[in-house]
Order: sequence, then C-alpha cells, then structure tokens
Amino acid sequence: MTKMMQPTRVVDDIRTFFDATQADPQAIRAVLPAGIRVLAQGRPVTTTEIADAANVSLPLVETALRDIGDVEWTSDGRVEGMGLTPRETPHRIRIGETAMYAWCAMDTLFFAAILDRQVDIESPDGATGEQLRLITDGRRILSADPPSIVISWFVDQSAEGVRAAACQYGHFFASPESASSWAASYPKSGVLSLEDALEAARRSAVADFGPTP
Repeated sequence: MTKMMQPTRVVDDIRTFFDATQADPQAIRAVLPAGIRVLAQGRPVTTTEIADAANVSLPLVETALRDIGDVEWTSDGRVEGMGLTPRETPHRIRIGETAMYAWCAMDTLFFAAILDRQVDIESPDGATGEQLRLITDGRRILSADPPSIVISWFVDQSAEGVRAAACQYGHFFASPESASSWAASYPKSGVLSLEDALEAARRSAVADFGPTP
C-alpha cells in the first residue's frame, strides 16, 4: 500500500530545506512570494521589480535569487522563471489568461495559495502519462479529474538547488495505486491527497512566506 503523508511533513521539509541552504533564509521568505506574484503576469521581470513588490532592498533580492540557484534568466538579465516559468515542463498552470508551467506538482498548489486565486492545472500521471486535470482557488480543490489524484513528495536535503532536491520528485498520479511503484523506489517518500497537499501548500505559504496581501 502506498504510504500517505501528512501535510505537516511537507511544511517541515520546506522550512528545513530553505533554512539549511539559504545564506539569509529571511530573504527568500520575502522574495519568493513577491517574485511569483509579478511573474504571474506572464512576462519576465527585473530584480528591481521584485524588490519593489517585496518591499526589500535590491541586494536582498540578489542574495535570495543567487541562493535559489535554479532561477531562469533572459539574455538581458531579467528573471523569467523561479518555480513559475514560461519554459515548458510537464506541469501546466493557467492563471487567468496567462498560461505558464511549474517546476513540480506541489508548486502548482503552492502558487495557487500564494496568489490566492483560481488556477487550472494539467499534468501527466507520473507513471502512466495519462493527462490529469484539476482546478483550485488556493483554498479549496474545485474539481479534479479523476477525483482520486494524489501528489508525490520527497526532498533530498543533501542536493543543491530546489529542482534537484524536490522538484524532480514531485508528480501527480491518478490514484495511490498508480503512485505505488514510484513510492516504492523512494522509501522515505510519500504521497498526499489533493486536499492534504493543498493544506500543506497553504500552511507553508502562510507560515513561512506570509499571508497573501
């Protein structure tokens, strides 16, 4: 049977990872949500725009972005993606009229919680490739096809960068049964129901990154 994980584990893992990998953990807590909100407009943004949105100094933004390590940049030095990106990944996310992608399955719910608005998500089952669809407003799961969708979760605390540590392990599956082979390959991993995953995303967004303004 696939081991089901509690939301608290996800919240703790996120906090532990950022506390251990960031030169200034408070910097990422200010910069990440502000960066997601400006990137959700669907265009690359300058570090100054992020600093203004976060109401922090430009050097603090530069510190946070450097420590994330996986930030995607345009050729002219603007931030194009950091978790939320226009570059194609398996995880499609539509925010209003803006179509983008996320680095991992959990990111889609985390961004919905930060933005506190409806997002439409489409992503393949991590085992079968079947296209799964769901809609959330960041507070509730509004629809899911199929209703049995779960999300895998694992963090390699020794890895460098968010994508290597967590994103490569984050998938949607149509059911706990579909996730069983993946989970068996990662004994310290687990999967969450959509409701528990959204609770974890929202708790992390509020506890570690501040309430939505």
